[in-house]
Amino acid sequence: MHIKDYIAWITSCFLDSVIDLAGLFRPTFVLGSLPMAQSANPNELLIGGCAALRNLLASLVPLGPVRSGPRRWYEQYSVSVNHVGYEGSYAPQLLLTADDDREQVNYWLDRLGIGYEIALEPLTPDLFAVKLIDTRSSGKIEVSMANVGYGVSQVLPIITQSLISKGALITVEQPELHIHPRLQAELGDLFAAGIKPPYNNQFIIETHSEHLILRLQRLVRTGVLTPDQISVLFVLRGKEDRGSEVVRLRLDEEGDFIDEWPGGFFPERLNELL
Repeated sequence: MHIKDYIAWITSCFLDSVIDLAGLFRPTFVLGSLPMAQSANPNELLIGGCAALRNLLASLVPLGPVRSGPRRWYEQYSVSVNHVGYEGSYAPQLLLTADDDREQVNYWLDRLGIGYEIALEPLTPDLFAVKLIDTRSSGKIEVSMANVGYGVSQVLPIITQSLISKGALITVEQPELHIHPRLQAELGDLFAAGIKPPYNNQFIIETHSEHLILRLQRLVRTGVLTPDQISVLFVLRGKEDRGSEVVRLRLDEEGDFIDEWPGGFFPERLNELL
């Protein structure tokens, strides 16, 4: 294959992609070392791409939009798990078997201002309970997780997975579910810490939370994050039968959006005030 034909072929592959990878994934994280420079053989490129995709999927940890509700007791599994599961139901098991991770979770529960710390209580050789200790009261009152607000059970798997994963691609749908606006914003600090050492994770977050976006902007403005560490993608309903359209919204060094929002997000707040 002539080099010009090869370049044209590669270009057409990217033009035909559903989503521009540069806007969604870190290129080196996804593509690895594809044999573009070493060979112009499309077969080798395809093999390398498949291997990179396989590695990516192996590192994928998905969290669904509705996490499992709190229970008064949990079964202790005989097999070990290294993720909280799509519904977050394995989070108690992970906290039971890893003291260091439980300490980190309690640190972030305090840092996020949730007001509880996790304690585990054995009930039988096969059953245990997850207790929450109220750190805001002098008596350190202990309650069942089933007796507090539903938001704790929704955010606990997110915190746990963010802290136990190393070099993973974590997808989170609606992290803001059942939690108040301040905590929605505070989750931005957790995600910012999760992409740095010792975790080095990558997050793909589907959210409708203006508060979370505002915190990420603030983290850029204060230098905690850089604009190239955040990729904001707005999904628009396509016209007629063209499918959805993905619009990338860039941030500058001050955390301000360079591109105008397509509508129906930040403009809603201004419309309500006018």
